[in-house]
Amino acid sequence: STKWAPWHIIPADNKWASRVAVATILQALEQVRALPSVHREAGSVHGTALLRDAELLFHVEDVGRHNAVDTLAGWMGMHGVAGADKLIVTTGRLTSEMVMKAAACGVPTVVSRNGITAMGLALAQQLGMTLLGRASGRRFICYCGEERLVPMTAAQAADRGVDAMPPR
Repeated sequence: STKWAPWHIIPADNKWASRVAVATILQALEQVRALPSVHREAGSVHGTALLRDAELLFHVEDVGRHNAVDTLAGWMGMHGVAGADKLIVTTGRLTSEMVMKAAACGVPTVVSRNGITAMGLALAQQLGMTLLGRASGRRFICYCGEERLVPMTAAQAADRGVDAMPPR
């Protein structure tokens, strides 16, 4: 495994090698939703999780969405965890700052329960990242990076009760 280092996290050509399966994203969302949550109990906090495929590696809740992502970044740095094959699932809006933090961690795919901002989208497009928002239940909106998504098979979609994503 590659050690985390800030100078090699964003590919020079902005072409992230990893792809992510839609079925994996839906599994990750289910897993994060099943975690004990201060937000569900009391509200007013944001959660952020780091996953490899659907395996939860780290989860944190904080009153600020930026604090939650910063904590995740610190955990990755302290444990030498590279981000290229990971995804971040967060409850916070995907602003340019949130996209920058994910990119600085080397994580090419970010999923949010909330929406995105125009600047967040523009930056993610420039960096070749995949941004998914409005993730709820079995649905999400892919704002950019659709070419990195691996569609579900018809059988996987039927098992989940969703439409299979048409191939591009």
